[in-house]
Amino acid sequence: MAAAHLLIRRHYDCFNERRFADGADLFAEDCVLEHPPFGQKRVGRQGYLELVKHWVDAFPDGQLQIDHVEQRGDTICEVDLIGTGTHQGDFDMGGYGVLKASGVKTTLRFRELLEIRGGQITYSSLTFDVHDLLRQLAGRS
Repeated sequence: MAAAHLLIRRHYDCFNERRFADGADLFAEDCVLEHPPFGQKRVGRQGYLELVKHWVDAFPDGQLQIDHVEQRGDTICEVDLIGTGTHQGDFDMGGYGVLKASGVKTTLRFRELLEIRGGQITYSSLTFDVHDLLRQLAGRS
């Protein structure tokens, strides 16, 4: 599944290099994106662009580093990530409320479950420990 691993690397490289249009092209037009705690599902390339804007507006220097990739069947990959970034913009956390810009540098562990079919991402579910983020932001001086 070397092709999947190359696609995964390109996915995060596009995010880190702020090449969002290129990143969106990696997603199928009908891809389902589930990224709690933001509530509703998003769909396709436009859904991807909405999600990255949401993150980058709040963490403009945000970066994602691949920690580990695990193959989970023919089409599913589980990716462990380490995210870093400075909370410089308001961050709407759905039911948790809006976290006002704090200037705090954060480090979070993420897990993204990706389904890859036909050389495109057809499903994405990104999760992280919300309480860890809240703890980091509350610890600001």
